[in-house]
Amino acid sequence: MMNTNIFPQVVSVLYSLLIIASFYTKKRIKSLENNIFGFLIVGNFIGLALDIIAYIVVKNLGADLFLSYLICRCINIYLIVWVFTMTIYIYSVSNKITYHDKELNNKAWIKYSAFKKAIIFVEIVVCIGSLILPLNIVSSNGNFYSYGSSTYIIYIASFILIALWIYLMIRNKNIKNKKLYPMYAYIVLGAITSIYQFYHPYMIIIIPVETFVTILMYFTIENPDMKMLNELYKNKELMEQNYEDKYNFLFEMTQEARKPLININNLSNSLRLSDEPEEIKEGLITMSNLVRQLDFSINNILNISSLDIQKVKVVNNKYDLEKICRDLEVRIRNEIGETVKFNLTMPSHIPTLLGDYMKIRQILYSLLMNACQNTENGSINMKVNLIEKYDVARVIFDISDTGCGMPIEMVNDILSTTGSLEQNEIDNLEKKEFNLKVCQKVIKIMGGNLMIKSTVGEGTEVILTIDQGVYHEEDNNELEQYEKAVSYRKVLIVSQNKDKLNIIKKKLSDNNITYSSLYYGMDAIDRIKSGKKYEFILVEDDMKEMSGLMTLKGMQELSDFNMPVIVMLNEDKEHIKEHYLSDGFSDYIILDNLDNELDRIIEKY
Repeated sequence: MMNTNIFPQVVSVLYSLLIIASFYTKKRIKSLENNIFGFLIVGNFIGLALDIIAYIVVKNLGADLFLSYLICRCINIYLIVWVFTMTIYIYSVSNKITYHDKELNNKAWIKYSAFKKAIIFVEIVVCIGSLILPLNIVSSNGNFYSYGSSTYIIYIASFILIALWIYLMIRNKNIKNKKLYPMYAYIVLGAITSIYQFYHPYMIIIIPVETFVTILMYFTIENPDMKMLNELYKNKELMEQNYEDKYNFLFEMTQEARKPLININNLSNSLRLSDEPEEIKEGLITMSNLVRQLDFSINNILNISSLDIQKVKVVNNKYDLEKICRDLEVRIRNEIGETVKFNLTMPSHIPTLLGDYMKIRQILYSLLMNACQNTENGSINMKVNLIEKYDVARVIFDISDTGCGMPIEMVNDILSTTGSLEQNEIDNLEKKEFNLKVCQKVIKIMGGNLMIKSTVGEGTEVILTIDQGVYHEEDNNELEQYEKAVSYRKVLIVSQNKDKLNIIKKKLSDNNITYSSLYYGMDAIDRIKSGKKYEFILVEDDMKEMSGLMTLKGMQELSDFNMPVIVMLNEDKEHIKEHYLSDGFSDYIILDNLDNELDRIIEKY
């Protein structure tokens, strides 16, 4: 099949070169889809080149030369290879075949391999037929085209393969798959081209049509920006590191919380057997201190539900906490003697914080200097941990030493210090001279908490917790901009029913809907408060601590809240479903008919 009017071919060559350059000069993911597409664009360029060469040869040397027939048959081979390769592409896309399937050698890959071998076998047979069957070239006034059995076999094979395409797309219910849109274009344009060429045999434009389809494919294949992928990968690694840091920290805190419980249990058992008033009094004081330590660990460290940006006394000064701690490390190492070691442990990632860093730095310096003054031998350890939640972070400083320690009475005296700063304390504050009582007052004024654990002769541990704002680089956050640019549906699920939760997650995933799941209503309110947006919110009615209705009311108290909230009800509450709608819920789901109800909600919202 030849074309003497080569303007469409010349233009198509330019576009083809542009796509090839763009595809091969960029880093791309290794995928089956990209591999097949790379073969198609190179093959298409070869087909266009052959078409242009044929025009030049036939026009200048004549149509009866062996070279003219050879180029015609090469073009026929190209047309066969292109349409058969496209068939393999459609099968892989329709069945979502990936190289991961190859690694697993699962049933999907085995079927794909069998299909590919069958297609290649038929392709070879058709190519051989096209090479040996008769081919005729008609030339008139410089225009020419080819016909004959060698050409007709290509038409027959193409029509059969296009019918196979349609079958594959319908069988796998992939009609709406955007990756198959170029195939629709090829089917429509191919039909129009065939009719046009029937009446104008000298205008052969099937190869430029294939170029157009190939260009369309470029915009549908999975070829994301590798720079973005690298950023996402770094973000994933960072998140994994943060997860490990938080896991280790929470494990340590769990172990620390168990110690007071064990000591309280042992102390209560010993006091039960004691008849000495002084021993009982001392034991009760010790027990009270242990209870205070346990209460501090639970409420001031582990209870992240109390983390709320609106409660944080934020001074809008952004600061680098890691730099502050490193500077303190240098200063303390210069203060301690050779018999004392200083160890600083920090998480792998600390966000930029908002707060009064001058006071925080001076408080930490005072606590560390107190440890230095009371430690002649051994070590001073400073651990920094952080629990981040949306726009606020709880920072935990744990400073311990192996010094002389303090009696319980002194510890209680320090921790019971409250109220405003006195004039002499303000003067010391301005001179940057803190003692532990002043530290306690300043920490309370800043909204933080202090805990001291000390044993005479064994050492002291001081734990400082303070909530700080988290600074976000809104203008430079590429991942955030990417998230805003991507169009996808996202749903928030609030439920404590794990079985139902798994069903909901699977249904949403099957419908290409992303989701976030939470167990507690207060967490959901905090999530909305942080600025997250959702297509709709599913809330279970019966939950501990905060019911579905209480969760809704909490969300409605937020300004500009206008997201649909759908309550999930048990069957025994179906008769009062209208009451939930009057309370403000947008809709309801009956959990006993979850699958059908979710289909209805997904279609509606």
